[in-house]
Amino acid sequence: MALRTFVASDGSNWTAWLVQTAGLAGVPGAPTEWLAFQNEDGTERRRLIEVPQNWDKLPDERLDLARRMAEPVRGWASRHTPPGGVDQHDPSGASGANDT
Repeated sequence: MALRTFVASDGSNWTAWLVQTAGLAGVPGAPTEWLAFQNEDGTERRRLIEVPQNWDKLPDERLDLARRMAEPVRGWASRHTPPGGVDQHDPSGASGANDT
């Protein structure tokens, strides 16, 4: 599994990785893969459904553009944590809601 760490335009560090699932049972058309982004301190995650081709080889500037286009994820838990593990963040206390 590819894992990329890059520097965003504001100087913050982010990690990006591809999430692949079997889909959500009973939810037609649910995505089976997306590009996940998480900031360095683990307080923000984003999800991009339309994964750019060769995303893991893009320059930092292009990967940061994809991150900015990605949807914020709220109340995520650890189901799709990047390889090597990054701390969980769930300020709402809702486990499993809107996992990345």
